[in-house]
Amino acid sequence: MKLNIFNAKLNPLKDEDVKTIVCIEYHPMVRKWLIDYADEGFEKGLEEYKRFFSELQNNDKVEVLVAKLDDRVVGFLALWHMDKDVKNTSSIGISVHPDYWGREIVTSLMKEAIKLAEEGGVKRLVIETLEENIAMRCVAEKLGFKLETVKKGKVFKDGAYHDEDVYSLQL
Repeated sequence: MKLNIFNAKLNPLKDEDVKTIVCIEYHPMVRKWLIDYADEGFEKGLEEYKRFFSELQNNDKVEVLVAKLDDRVVGFLALWHMDKDVKNTSSIGISVHPDYWGREIVTSLMKEAIKLAEEGGVKRLVIETLEENIAMRCVAEKLGFKLETVKKGKVFKDGAYHDEDVYSLQL
């Protein structure tokens, strides 16, 4: 099995790839860890993702890396530019299908994102994750991210308040 990571701006996605990404985002085990997500149904979400990816080449606020294993989308990473005029800081959002957790896909996507950010002149990367997301925290720390702050009770999810850890990496 060969992992292939590519930039979706340079290699536009097929409709079936977009649908797979939406399936990943809507998977209950993935949603458990997402801080922000829309509550609309799958079909509306699919419509929004198709629109997002069709406009991606003209969107200077985000880069999207997609991971494929044997030509099947297994995960993706969005690198959001947080600054309006200068790309000093970018935020990482990442989702991988649970069937592929523990296979270094998150690490591979993050390494590629770091390279892409450096090439684009980004000075600082940020990851915001639920404090109980130990797997994400471990990957961030393994790649040199440092815990910057803990936002106590920042995220209201599933009927309870959760702490949010903010990690950063200076490039």
